[in-house]
This record gives sequence, C-alpha cells and structure tokens, in this order.
Amino acid sequence: MSIDNDEIALILSGVKILQDLDVAIVRDIAENMQVQTFSKGDMVVRAGEIGRRIYFIFEGQVEVQIPDRHGEIKSRILLKKGEVVGEISLLINSTYSADIEAMSDTIAFYLDQERFKELIERHKSFAEVMSQLMTSRMAQNGGINRVGKYDLRGKLGEGMMATVFNAWDPELEREVAVKMLKYKLAYDEKFLDRFEQEAKIIASLNHPHIVNVFEVIDDLSTRFIVMEKLHGRDLSALLKEKGAFKIDETRSILRQVASALQYAHNLGEAGIVHRDIKPSNIVVDPYGNVKLTDFGIAGPPQDKEVNIEGSPSYLAPEIIKGDKLDGRADIYALGVMAFHMLTNSLPFTASTLAKLLHKQVEQDPPDIRKACPEIDEELARFVDSALSKDADDRISDWDEILRILRPPDQYQLALDPDELAVIIRFRDTAYERSASFIDAIRTRLQEEGINHKIETRRGSGDSEAGTGPESANKGDVTQPVRGTGN
Repeated sequence: MSIDNDEIALILSGVKILQDLDVAIVRDIAENMQVQTFSKGDMVVRAGEIGRRIYFIFEGQVEVQIPDRHGEIKSRILLKKGEVVGEISLLINSTYSADIEAMSDTIAFYLDQERFKELIERHKSFAEVMSQLMTSRMAQNGGINRVGKYDLRGKLGEGMMATVFNAWDPELEREVAVKMLKYKLAYDEKFLDRFEQEAKIIASLNHPHIVNVFEVIDDLSTRFIVMEKLHGRDLSALLKEKGAFKIDETRSILRQVASALQYAHNLGEAGIVHRDIKPSNIVVDPYGNVKLTDFGIAGPPQDKEVNIEGSPSYLAPEIIKGDKLDGRADIYALGVMAFHMLTNSLPFTASTLAKLLHKQVEQDPPDIRKACPEIDEELARFVDSALSKDADDRISDWDEILRILRPPDQYQLALDPDELAVIIRFRDTAYERSASFIDAIRTRLQEEGINHKIETRRGSGDSEAGTGPESANKGDVTQPVRGTGN
C-alpha cells in the first residue's frame, strides 16, 4: 500500500503527541515513516520481544492485552486511529510488556529504531515530546515505577533539563529525589560525554549548603541523578510570594550560597563552576537554611568554546561573549541574585533575548542604592563589584565576600587553635522545651570524658553557663537566627 508523504504528514499532525510540533518537523517524521498492514487477529507486537518500532494507527483498531504476574490477561485497552503503540519499549530499548492484537484490518505507520534515533537527535522538540510521554508513564499505576533500587512515588517538578520524581530508598528507608535527564540531553552525545566526566565530581560534593547527590544511574536510555529530598521552597517562589527580602535575610541566604560556591570553586585542581546560579536553584527550609541545587551543567572552568548555558538574566558578560569562563561568573550571578532579592526586580530586563544579552554586556546596572535606599554601603559595594562587566574588576576574594555577607547580628566566636565550637540554634521554642536535649548532650560529653563548656544565650543577650570538666573546648547554644551561615 502506498500513501504519499503529504498525506502521512497531515495525519500525523492530528496525532495528540505530535500536534504541537512545527510543521517542518512533522513532515520530516512523515518522510521517514513506513507503512504496514495487519489483518484481523494479527499480532502487532508480542510481549517479551525487544521494542524496535513505534506504530501510529492510521485505520482500524488494536487491543493492548496487559497480563498479570501469572501471564493471564488482567486488562484490555482498545486503541483507534491516531493512537501510538510501542513507543516506550523503543525509547528505552526494552521488551514489549503486553501483546497487541489487531481487532480489525488495520493500517499503521511506523518508525524503526534507527530512524527514530536519528529524528530524536535531529529535533530537540521531538525529543521533548518523547520526554513528556515517558514521564507520563512514570510513577503511575501500571507504568514505570522503579529506577535502580528506588521506588518512584510521584512527580515533584519539571525544568528545562530534567523532571524530578519523589522516590523511596527501600534499603536505607528514606525519601530521595530522582532527577531524570530529558531525552534532548540523553541523546546529545556531546552533552553526555561531559556529563559522564562530571558526574563523579558532582556526586563527590559534600557541603552543608549543597544538595547531596547519592548516585547516577544509567537506565531507560537516559540518566537519573539520585539526591537527597529537600524540605523547603525555592527562592524564586518565595520572591513571588513575599517580594523583596529584608537586608539581614538577604545577607543570610547569600552568605550560605557563597559558602557553597567557595567550597565548589576550590574543589580539586580546577574547581567546579556552577554556571546556573538563580533563585529557582536555591531551596530555603522553614528555618532559613539554604541548599544549592542543580549542578547539572556545572563543571571545571571552560575555554572559549563554551556554549551559552544557564538562565539569561543571570549570565555573566564573559559567558555571553564566549570568553574564558571561571568561578567569577558565579559571583556575577550572585550579584544579580542580591539585586533581585533586595529590590524584587532584575538589574536588566528587555523585550527580547537579544536585547537582554546586549544590555548585560554593554549597559551599566542600575544603582542599587536608589532601588533599595535602606542598603548599607558595604553591601551596596559588593553588588556593584559583583556586577562588574570585566571579570578582572569583580570581587573574587571569598573570605572578603563571606565577611561582607555576614549578618550583623550573627554570634561571633573567638576560638583558640585547639578549640572546636558547635553552634546549635533553637527557633520558636522556650528553654524549658530544649533543656532535655541540652542535658542529653552534656551527659554524653561527660560520659566520653570530653572537656567542654555549654552556654545558652537568648535574643536579649543574657546568658547562663553550665560547665563540665575543666574546659578548653566550648560549645554554644544561641538564640535562633534565621539562616545559620558558615
């Protein structure tokens, strides 16, 4: 049977998963289609066979016969014109999970494995469609409910690069988050080569303000990043809800992010540059503690061949120009975030991406003092310096950055070289409620024979001290301050 490509393209444009694609892409898919006919009773696919084709039903009806664990048919799904079969098995290179039988004389278009892969690589929007189709089948009843050892329990969120699922680790009995790279990246060999090189480095990051990554899994024709489940809200959502932050709140959050970046930039021989610092990658828990997420495009400093990656409003001029990239690009983004948090507006906005990028390279930012009159001069100078067009003029001494960003009311400790201090801050609680916890710490220190001193402090500055054996090591329990810093 012969059907011309124009007719196939017209039919495909009405298929639900393809209807939002550009006409030229649908035509390209049509030109790679082949036609197969089935008589009533023929098997379109058989359970257990490797998926090598994706079928689009043109005429007729087929029945998906879903078996139970004993091999008996537990449910039947009837598919008609415009429906798709075999896509998941082909996409993840696995066996078909069910028999599919033609219930009438049926005409179907199909893509074989080789042509399907070529189209995925050629058209990112087609890859995105396949990602959406895949995620719709994950964490669903009767769908794909497991990656590695992790049980998927629902979708948490989705971004440009990945979809995140809530999951359960049955071995350690804990919740985790599982991030699935979208197929537009999983089928991009250049990206995957770099991702593989950096995955081990990203998993090695160990800092209180960086999300913990437990492992990277190669499965279902893509990559999954397993990380700790965070309990909080991203800074972008908080900005939308509450508007501009107070100066002390801003300092506390920025300082925690700066501490994470200082650690990453100094890791290994070359350091790790995040490259996508922005509010949606900052998670803040109810107590003001911060976690930096999404090192997915992070990596060592790059040469001039680096592509523009990250969020346009936070891109440093050197990234836009394709110049050498190092950790100072993250400092620029931190300056943009400071401006955003203090004013609830971005330093540069424009009607088009091209105009926005031009402003970031050529135009001086607005004076933060006018946009936020209550800002102190030291923090204002930090914003000015962080937003310098020339990376060489940008503040880059992390000790100085951390000093500037330290909230003025943060408790300061003067320590001798042989002392170790642990600060535990209790929030929204009375001393009577925390006393049993403090006493348990004191008892354990005494049992271990550790010289110590425990101090409790309240917001008024009053303190009372309880001492153990003759002390050289001090531990301080202070009044709660939103955001602990480092």
